[in-house]
Amino acid sequence: MKQKVSMTLFLCTAVLMIFSTQTGRVHGKELQKVTLSLQWLTQCQFAGYYVGLEKGYYRQEGIDLTIVPGASDINPIYLVSADAAQFGTKWLADFIDAKAKGFALISIAQILQSNGLIMIAKAQSGIKTPQDFIGKKVGIWFFGNEIQFFTLMNQQGISLAKMHINALKWSIDPFLNGELDVTMAMTYNEYLRVLEKGFPKNEINVINFSDYDLNFPGQVLFTKTDLLKKEPALCEGMLRASLRGWARAMAFPKEAVTIVLKYDQTKTLTKEHQLKQMKEITKLIEHGNHPLGFHPPDQVATAMKILLQHRVISQALPLSNIYTNHVWENARLDHPVPTGKKNPADEAPHPLITP
Repeated sequence: MKQKVSMTLFLCTAVLMIFSTQTGRVHGKELQKVTLSLQWLTQCQFAGYYVGLEKGYYRQEGIDLTIVPGASDINPIYLVSADAAQFGTKWLADFIDAKAKGFALISIAQILQSNGLIMIAKAQSGIKTPQDFIGKKVGIWFFGNEIQFFTLMNQQGISLAKMHINALKWSIDPFLNGELDVTMAMTYNEYLRVLEKGFPKNEINVINFSDYDLNFPGQVLFTKTDLLKKEPALCEGMLRASLRGWARAMAFPKEAVTIVLKYDQTKTLTKEHQLKQMKEITKLIEHGNHPLGFHPPDQVATAMKILLQHRVISQALPLSNIYTNHVWENARLDHPVPTGKKNPADEAPHPLITP
């Protein structure tokens, strides 16, 4: 009951944030109000945006940014499409699926080059491969991540009717309590929580999607196609501030965690867990050694090919209909951006920013 009340208060706070009436001016000009809709709750998965907000990077771009955390029933795809938010985050696979359904959206940055989604089971269960899921109680998320799971099942020729599928919420407890035999987890969150509960790594079997060539890229930053056409400068400013935020978050993880904890409306996050999460998120961003925010064309093409092959989407889409690197080319940072501080190293960009 306590969790339910906390979540209700949290969502009410998030809704109120959308209608906040903060005002300001930069260089004599009114700041433009912008809302960023996240795909999940406040945590270091989104550290770069919170760091950018706290450090004033968005304001320096003329943006008065409000960040709205997500939840299992909050979908940035719908919010951005309905103009309830101007920008959103989502997994690339989910974003491609939305594009295939006709949503007039465009991704302007690929932040996480790997998404960290895995399946985990207790070693004593004997579950080591997808074939072992048959007849078992399987927990999956139904707000985006199911796409990757369904693709894996299709690839392995396993009927969903042969297992007992349960819808996950936000707690790992059903797995810990034995209510589930195998469950989805993120390398930067639920998996860490299981280890924090006292399970040694050798007592947890990890079924990694990457072992089956299904390691889809992670978080993209997207907007409406019309907004990009009408206000390219806004999109470039939004991305530039976000890249600066992510660069600083990776360079100063302890500071990033402190900032994220400040914006945690639920007050349930812990410093220790978020420090571990920040470390794991950085690994996912650095995966493949691509420039920060860049869409590798072959990576997007491969993800779409896999989704098409396993009938998640019904037809191929032009890559230019899914993403653009043009905004990134104009917004990326090749050198530190002066902020008036005496210590240049304080604003040093992460090495992944420059190709």
